[in-house]
Amino acid sequence: MNSLYADIIIPVALDGLFTYRIPESMRPALHRGSLVTVPFGKGSESTGLVVRIHDTAPQGISLKEITGLLPGEDSVSDRLTDFLLWLADYYMAYPGEVMKAAIPAAEYLPGWPLKRRRREKEREEEGIMIPEPPVALNNVQNEACNTIRQLFATRETVLLHGVTSSGKTEIYIHLMTEQLKSGRQVLYMLPEIALTTQIIERLRKHFGDAIGVFHSRLTPAARREVWKGVSEGSLRAVLGVRSSLFLPFRDLGLIIVDEEHDSSYKQYDPAPRYHARDAAMMLARLHGGKTLLGSATPSLESYHNAQSGRYGLVELMTRYGDVLLPEMVIADTRSPVKKKGSASYFTPRLLEAVEEALSREEQVILFQNRRGFSPFLMCADCGHVPACTNCSVSYTYHKSIGRLVCHYCGKSVRVPAECPECGSTGLTTRGFGTEKIEEEIRLLFPSARVARMDQDTVRNRNAASGILGAFAAGETDILIGTQMISKGLDFERLTVVGILDADSMMHFPDFRAHERSFQLIAQVSGRAGRRARRGKVIIQTADPANPILRQVLKNDFRSMSASQLEERYLFGYPPFARIIRIAIKHRDLEELNVSATRLAENLRRHLGNIVLGPEFPLVMQVQKWYIKNIMIKIGAGLSQSKVKEIIRRETENELRVPGRGLLKIQADVDPQ
Repeated sequence: MNSLYADIIIPVALDGLFTYRIPESMRPALHRGSLVTVPFGKGSESTGLVVRIHDTAPQGISLKEITGLLPGEDSVSDRLTDFLLWLADYYMAYPGEVMKAAIPAAEYLPGWPLKRRRREKEREEEGIMIPEPPVALNNVQNEACNTIRQLFATRETVLLHGVTSSGKTEIYIHLMTEQLKSGRQVLYMLPEIALTTQIIERLRKHFGDAIGVFHSRLTPAARREVWKGVSEGSLRAVLGVRSSLFLPFRDLGLIIVDEEHDSSYKQYDPAPRYHARDAAMMLARLHGGKTLLGSATPSLESYHNAQSGRYGLVELMTRYGDVLLPEMVIADTRSPVKKKGSASYFTPRLLEAVEEALSREEQVILFQNRRGFSPFLMCADCGHVPACTNCSVSYTYHKSIGRLVCHYCGKSVRVPAECPECGSTGLTTRGFGTEKIEEEIRLLFPSARVARMDQDTVRNRNAASGILGAFAAGETDILIGTQMISKGLDFERLTVVGILDADSMMHFPDFRAHERSFQLIAQVSGRAGRRARRGKVIIQTADPANPILRQVLKNDFRSMSASQLEERYLFGYPPFARIIRIAIKHRDLEELNVSATRLAENLRRHLGNIVLGPEFPLVMQVQKWYIKNIMIKIGAGLSQSKVKEIIRRETENELRVPGRGLLKIQADVDPQ
């Protein structure tokens, strides 16, 4: 009998596949997508994913043999295997990096104990959950739902552009119900783990235990249960974040990407640096399914694709129940008349709105997109600002723990008693973060029940759901938070939203700053007044004439998108070009400059003036690694695959230069 061989992905950051000999005893059971154990390295074993079986032995290599085959239930389908290989190719990642992200080690080691779903115990205590029928759609929603169905007949992707509180979720539920009745599976994606708690309660009312939740804060056992349920088909719908794309769906009919504009859908580190929205469309295509993108403030890339006819477009421009959009008020911070005892970062307009809401027993959200007590300490005598020794950024002062913390590498140090430069004791806090806001609000409104939601307060698995649950139940009056409270949340008693520092968003040096500022302000504002009483939004700014604010005040997404798309076209930015950013990192600054300059010059020899840089990013050092970026703009008419091949080749050449041992080069396709 001829020998057979398997090309296998090993979960390591090395290029290519690894070939092993297949034992005769495994031939009947082993197939593409099988998970196996193989010898790898000196005296160790690794799990691997079989992607190809053949009878061609590599020349001049002594092959090792596959040592184990995991149970059939742990195998990966052809579609998922194709999806993983596509991710590696498109996002310029090693196949092993993709496998490591897709199939975490705890989920595929042999002998994993399978536990019964925790919901079984809950059902015994609560009684059997009987699914409810979907809520009847109003005329506007019903028309939108019908239009989506019609568009799906000719298009793979449809964009649902609906203002905040327009009833998009009920449309999702109706479309999900249709898919489940036809026997197909559904994936409902959200950008943040915090959003899953509120949404899953609504979905379980309709789908009972046919729907599961999947995200990184579940225990390994719980993730394993969802993996098994999806593979066996007992879980026909999943609510999840970007990692849910890697579940072993058997027949995926619909993927819903809610809040599709959100940058949290982009994976940064570690590789693969994929965008879950774009990857979802490929996964749906592999299953012969459809993708529905939803947002009140779509990304300009998606909106342009919809306008140009590549996607279908459906719009909902009124709130459900004809509830009015919130009243938008600009509060000028340049010369505020301070109330007695109030800090300068609260304008009288904002404080009055908070007082009025509390007097009516209504709720308030205060948004500040910076955690910590103060952005930095500064010496009043010499101007010195304590900075992280690992990164080129100042420390953030966290009063609750009495330490200075680097938000890039996590290093923390005690607050110095005196300036390390001049010895002065005049160290003062500058700026304000969510922790500082919380302290001041408690002083200004001592009888109010105040909570804070940021990365510092939601570190454990259940903290976010606890904070949001208390706010939804009316047990909290004022919620202070960062970006994680800005999207997708629905609170009945919330009528006032305060945006404390719009300027820090609007004046960020990035070509997406205008778009993102509009999206963030509109999304935060959309949390207010989603029931009978009209909401009020106070936007504090020192730049009240800014065009972004004029567009937000009018809720004029079309004007914003038209002006920004015109600028993007003029300067060659997405959606009119694709960007690949190459980050070069080294512990030695001089070595970094040499390598980055040489790589850019070599790329320019092949690609010409579409290669920009190298330049230092805003933060030029993180965790003692200096960084320089090269940006490549791929316009219409250029082959992405050829450009990527040149990048791969020149990157490998640079990494092979003698003495470059501490050099890292990372490609980020479609950076956000």
